Amino acid sequence: MCFAIPAIGKANQSAASAESTNDRSVTQTVTAAAPKGRDLNVLILRLQLDDSTLSDGFIAYQDGPQILLPLSELSRLLTLAITVKPESGSASGFLLSQERTFELNIAHSLVSLSGQASNFEKSEVRVIGDDIYVSNTLLSRWFPIDFVLDMSASQLTVKPREKLPLQEKLERLRLAARLGDASAERLADPGYPHVLVPYKMISRPFIDQTFGSNLRAVPGAHSINSAYTAYLTADFLGLEGAAFVSHSNTQTAPEWRITLGRNDPDAGLLGPLKARSFSLGNIAVPSVANIMAGSSTGIGISASNRALDQATSFDRQRLRGDLPPGWDVTLYYNDALLRFQGSRADGLYSFDDLPLSFGRNEFQLVFNGPLGQMRTERKSFLLDQSIVKPGEFLYSLTQHQSDNGAQRSVAQFDFGLTKALIGSAGFIRTPRPNLGQTNLAGQTSNTERSYSQLGLRNYSEIGIVSSQFSFAQDGGMLAELGLKTRLGNYAVDLLHTQLQGGFESEIFSATDDPVKQQNELRVVGTLALDGLPRLPIAINALRVLQKSGATRDSVSSRVSVLLAGNSITNGLNWQRAGATTSTFGNLQLSRRVAEMGLSSQLAYSLKPNASFDSLALSADKNLNGGYRINAGFIRGFSGGETLLSSGVSKDFGSFALALSASYSSRQTVALGIQIFVALGREPRTGKWFAKPLPMANMGAVSVRAFVDNNQNGIRDANEELVPNAGFIINNGGRHPNRSALDGTAFIGQLTPGSYADISLDPSTLEDPLWQPLSSGVRVLPRPGLVQMLEFPVISSSEIDGTVFLLGKDGQRGIGDALVELVNPQGVVISRTTSSFDGFYLITKVMPGSYTLRISPAQVNKLKLIASQERPIKVKPEGDFISGQDLQLKLSQP
Repeated sequence: MCFAIPAIGKANQSAASAESTNDRSVTQTVTAAAPKGRDLNVLILRLQLDDSTLSDGFIAYQDGPQILLPLSELSRLLTLAITVKPESGSASGFLLSQERTFELNIAHSLVSLSGQASNFEKSEVRVIGDDIYVSNTLLSRWFPIDFVLDMSASQLTVKPREKLPLQEKLERLRLAARLGDASAERLADPGYPHVLVPYKMISRPFIDQTFGSNLRAVPGAHSINSAYTAYLTADFLGLEGAAFVSHSNTQTAPEWRITLGRNDPDAGLLGPLKARSFSLGNIAVPSVANIMAGSSTGIGISASNRALDQATSFDRQRLRGDLPPGWDVTLYYNDALLRFQGSRADGLYSFDDLPLSFGRNEFQLVFNGPLGQMRTERKSFLLDQSIVKPGEFLYSLTQHQSDNGAQRSVAQFDFGLTKALIGSAGFIRTPRPNLGQTNLAGQTSNTERSYSQLGLRNYSEIGIVSSQFSFAQDGGMLAELGLKTRLGNYAVDLLHTQLQGGFESEIFSATDDPVKQQNELRVVGTLALDGLPRLPIAINALRVLQKSGATRDSVSSRVSVLLAGNSITNGLNWQRAGATTSTFGNLQLSRRVAEMGLSSQLAYSLKPNASFDSLALSADKNLNGGYRINAGFIRGFSGGETLLSSGVSKDFGSFALALSASYSSRQTVALGIQIFVALGREPRTGKWFAKPLPMANMGAVSVRAFVDNNQNGIRDANEELVPNAGFIINNGGRHPNRSALDGTAFIGQLTPGSYADISLDPSTLEDPLWQPLSSGVRVLPRPGLVQMLEFPVISSSEIDGTVFLLGKDGQRGIGDALVELVNPQGVVISRTTSSFDGFYLITKVMPGSYTLRISPAQVNKLKLIASQERPIKVKPEGDFISGQDLQLKLSQP
C-alpha cells in the first residue's frame, strides 16, 4: 500500500511562484466582486460552546441584518478539518467525517457539500483581510451547527445539531477535573514562560478624563454646572496606584479617592502571610451575612490569600469597579438580564450581595458608553471552587473607617478538615446603630459591638450542606442551616435561620417585634420546552416569623427570554404583612439590531391597585462618519412628569464629544456638552497618545515581532521587523490588532490580576518558513502599565530526500516508509511518510542539530535493515537541505 504526497522542493519553487501569481489574480477578482457600500460594523464577541468559552475576542462583521463570521478562525476554534485560502478565495476539507467533504470557491459562488454543488449570493461570502467571512445563516445551512447571536450580551453561541469532536474533548476534561485529575488543569495552562515586570517607585499614569458642562433653565431662572473627572492608574511606591478626582463649580474642594495595593495569583505577597491581594486607602468593606452591611465609602486596609477569582464569601459575591461619567452597566446572570446601573458621582458601580447557587454562576457585565462603545467583563464562579484542601488555611482581613467615623473590622477564616469538610470562623466588629445616644440611666451606649462565628460546610456530588452559628458579644445567637443542590436543570437553595436571646445586628435590627425565625427557598434554572426558546427563571420565597407570632411573606420571580434578538426580562414581586398585600413588577427589554439599539423598562403595580408606575424608553443609532444619535422618553405616571431627551456624539479618533438636550413637562430645559479623552504612553517610543475609550482600569501590552537571525531573543540593529503579524490571546481568538511596519502592535483591554497567555499566530507570517522562536508568554496585566513583549521569529528549513529499497536488481524508491527527525534528547520532533516513489519531505524544521532515521519500530516490524542514522545540522539561515537519501534492505533469512 502506498500513499502519495506531493513533492515540494527547490525544483517546484517556480511552479509555486506561478501558482501564487494565479492566486493573486483570483483574489483581485473576489475583492472586486464584493458588494460596495458603507463600512462594515466590527463586532468583538464572546464565542460560547455549551459551558465553555472558546474566545473572548472573536471578531465578526455586521452588514445590515446578516453577521459575517471568519471561516478560518471558526474552524480553528471548533477544530474543524477545513483549510482556508483567502488569497485564492477558496476553502476545502471535511465536516466530522472524511466522507462529508467541503469545497468553497468564491470566484464562482460555488460550494460543494459531500459532492453536491450549489450556489450562494456573493454578498454572503467575502474576503476580508486574511480570512474568508461567511454569513451565519449560510454557515448554518452548510454545517450541522446553529449560530445564535445575542447583541446585547456581545455573545455568539455555537449550538451543534450533531456532536462535535471538540465537545467530546471538553466533556473529558470536565470529567477529569471532577475526578481530581491534575492534568486537566495543566491542559488549560499552556505552560508558557512567565514575564513579570518589576514595580516602579513611580511611573507615568494612564488617565481617563471627562469634561462636562450643563445649562439648566426653569421659568425665570437658569444655572450652569461644569465638572471635571479623572481616573488615573500607575505604579506608585512600588504598588499599584489608582486615584479618582472630581471637581465642579458647585464644590468648594475636589473629591478624591486613592487606593494602593497589589495582586498576585501565586500568593507571593506580604512575606509569611502569603497573600494574594492587599490594598489600602479608599477601599470598600464587603457585607457579612446576617451581621453587617457593606460600606463603599471610607478608608481602610485589607489583605487576603484567597484566589483572586473566588467569590467574596461562600455563597455571596460583590461586583464593583470604575464607571466613567456618561457610561452605564447592565448585569446578566446565567444569560438573564438582572440589574442596571448608571454612572455615579464617585465614579463607581457596585452590585452587592449577589447570591450564588450550586452549579454554574456566570455574571456578565455589559458596559455601554455615550458614543455607543461597548465592552464586556465576565465573572464565573463554581461553588466547588470554594473547596479548601485538607490542611489549607484561607483568610480575609479588613479594617475600615467610614466617612462618618464608624469603625468596621472583619476577619474571616476557612480551613480544610477533610476532602469534603471545611471549617470556618469569623470575628466581626460593627458600629452600633444608636451610636452616641444615652440610655435611661444617662449612660452613653458603647460605640461598637462584636460578633464571632463558627461554621461547617460539607461538599458532595449532589450538593453542599452548611451550618453557621453567630454569637453577639452582648448576648444572643443566630443559627443558620443551608442546603444547596440541583434538581435536573434547576439549582435549589434552602436556608433556615433561627434567632435566640435577643440577637441584634445591622441586618436584624432591634424592634418591638423582632424576627424569631426566617426560611428562604431559591430556585434558579432554565425551562426548556420543545419548539420554544430557553427561559431562564428564578424564584425566591421568604417567610419571616416574628416574636409575636406574626408572619411576613414575600415571593419574587424573574423570567427571561431571548426572542428574535430581543432580551426580555419580567420580574414580579408579591409581599404580605398582616392584612396588607402588594404585588408589583418590572418589565425590561433590550434589543440591538443592525446598528440601532433599543431598550425599555416598565414598572407596574397589580395590588392593592393596578397601575403603571413609570415607563422609560431609549434608542440609539450609529451613523456614518463616527456619529451616533440617541433619544429617550421617561414618564412617571404617579407624578405626571414626562422627560424627553436627545443627543448626538462623535468619535474624533483621539477624543469623543457628546451634545445632549432634554425637556421636562415641568418646563425645565437642559443643554449639555461632554468631552472624553483617555491618555496613555507607548513605552517603546515614549510618545503619549489619546483615545476616546477608557484605558486606565485595564492592562495592556506592546508586542513586537522581528526576525531573530542569531536566535538570542533580542532584536539587534540589523534584524528585520515583521509587519502584519497576528497574536492569539488566551488560546482563544486572534486579536484584531496586527503589527505595523515597525513590527509592533498595541493590545489593550486585558483583565488586571488575571494571567493572560499571548502567542504569535504562525499562519499570519508572510514567509511560510518563518516560525516563532517560542510558543508564547504568560503575563500578569495591571492597570496603568503597558508591558513590552518581544516575539522573535526564525527561519525554519525543509529536509527532503528519497527512501530506497535495495534488492538483487538494484534499488528502487519505496512508499510508506516512516521517516523520523530526532533531537539530541532522543525525542521525535517530526515524522513523515514517503510517497509511492520513495520521496519524503519534512517541513518547518527549526535550527539545531538532529538525527534523521527510518522508524526503528517499522524496521523491526517489517524485518528490514536500515542505513545508519544521518546527522543533520539546520542553520539559522533556513536553507533547504535536499538529497538526504535513506536506504532499506531485506534482512537475510
